[in-house]
Amino acid sequence: SFLAGAMIAASLPMTAVSAAEPAKQLRDAREQAPAGIIGMWKVDLAASTYKGTKPQAAIRTFAYTEDGKILVSFATLNAAGALSSGHWAAQVDGTPAMEYHSSAGGLAYNVVSLRKVDDATLSLTVTRHGKIDLQATYKISPDGKTLTYSYDGNVIVYRPWNLTNCGPS
Repeated sequence: SFLAGAMIAASLPMTAVSAAEPAKQLRDAREQAPAGIIGMWKVDLAASTYKGTKPQAAIRTFAYTEDGKILVSFATLNAAGALSSGHWAAQVDGTPAMEYHSSAGGLAYNVVSLRKVDDATLSLTVTRHGKIDLQATYKISPDGKTLTYSYDGNVIVYRPWNLTNCGPS
């Protein structure tokens, strides 16, 4: 019978085929992320260069999350006073991940991938509708007191933030 065959198959030892399957190559973000990037960061508007209008305030947070990923959350209060926010969790090996943004509700907004460049730098690629929309870098300073987010001529400087001075930057 089918049930008897299934029970016999379940009791057989694992075969060489399963032992030969390649191991996942994913590495934990704690082994890959630049030292000091984990935490909360607030924009330093005076030190930042924007191609367009500067926002009133912006924050980014970096945390470790499940499966060895980095969780990045962000919020921006634009010049007109509108708040936008989003988040994504990605491996540091270039594996694609979904970004969620307040403007899209519960739908995935972009596809992001994150790669380690060196001990201080991460490269971010953002894809929208199958096309690269943004190439950016996150770079932490040697003293750990500056996080620079650079893309398309924008150089946005963040400083560590501990929830004090919650007003605009």
